[in-house]
Amino acid sequence: TRIHRMADSRQKGAAFERAIISAIKDRLGDKLPEMPKRNLSQYQVKGEADILIPGWSIECKAHANTGGVYKQGWWQQAVDAAANTDRFPVLIYKFNNRPVRCVLQLMAVCRNFSYDPDLICEMSLNTWLHIAQESLGVDR
Repeated sequence: TRIHRMADSRQKGAAFERAIISAIKDRLGDKLPEMPKRNLSQYQVKGEADILIPGWSIECKAHANTGGVYKQGWWQQAVDAAANTDRFPVLIYKFNNRPVRCVLQLMAVCRNFSYDPDLICEMSLNTWLHIAQESLGVDR
């Protein structure tokens, strides 16, 4: 039924968020001021990010389709969640049987670009974790 599909989808999303948090913890270690955790208020308050770490507002999407391209609405959700903060938006998504991908603004990678949420790049999770590590000044 529709209710069961919604519950399954929410569980899949929560599991994906936990997996991303685990990857962040593994890569950034104890250098973060506090350990990342799921933002549970995201379910009560519209427009909040799934995960917050210094400098980054993270929106996670796990989707059953085997498509290859993220939905524009997902990126807009990430941009909206980061609005009025000092954090860069990042969309981390995965389709079934596909690798995890990350979308972020070019400005987050190279400060020579001006702020424009439409100037984006896509990369692997490992590449984004490296960028996040560098942006935090974390040695590893």
